[in-house]
Amino acid sequence: MTDSQTWRSSHCLSKRPSSSKLEGNLATTIEPPTKAISPEDNDPVEEVRKEKSLERLLALSDGIFAFAITLLALDLVTPVIVGSATDASLATALINEFHSFLGFFVSFWIIGMLWLSHRRIFTYFKSADSELLLLNLVLMFFVVLVPFATRVLNYGYLRPALDVFALIEIGAFVFSSIIWRYGSTPDRHLLRSNVSPKIDRWFSNQGFITAGIFVLSIFLAYVNPYLTLTCWLLAFPINNVLHRRFTKNA
Repeated sequence: MTDSQTWRSSHCLSKRPSSSKLEGNLATTIEPPTKAISPEDNDPVEEVRKEKSLERLLALSDGIFAFAITLLALDLVTPVIVGSATDASLATALINEFHSFLGFFVSFWIIGMLWLSHRRIFTYFKSADSELLLLNLVLMFFVVLVPFATRVLNYGYLRPALDVFALIEIGAFVFSSIIWRYGSTPDRHLLRSNVSPKIDRWFSNQGFITAGIFVLSIFLAYVNPYLTLTCWLLAFPINNVLHRRFTKNA
């Protein structure tokens, strides 16, 4: 080999990058992904589908609440008057229907409280997924049971009838808080961005607090059934006062 050939081969070898340098360059240019991107992230079609699901959920819920109240009104019957209608006979007939009127009033009051709580909760939702739809259906199941419980109350304010009514309301209010706790899970992205920690704490516990009032009413039934009815009627203003307190300036 001549001197010129030797110089050329050594010059080419000196210009060839080493394997350690190649590995360093590859390490700086190829970086592992920092986060696995879900196919549903930032998918406008998926967002629209979830928004439509929320609209259908609210429409169905409002319809069920209206249907339950209608069933309550259908149970109101015209007082039966034996013989000719007089002031005394009409007054007696109305007194005989006292249980029906009072049961309607209490049930209407409680369904209204459930609807108001439902509306307040879903004000902060921006979308709904299939699991949320299922949880809401369970809540609606308890709502449509209220007219049935009211008919049972019409037999008289017996302890089994009061217990059945209270258990139905306990289930309804517990599921209202379960719905909020499910929807407020950060990785589900179902709530709007303006939910403060104070509002989150309130709606997470609101249903359990109201359910506690109905649990108390079960024990009051062993003392006096009218104490149970009073406890149910007080649940609405207590819930409303607490709602204003915990959501004020939130």
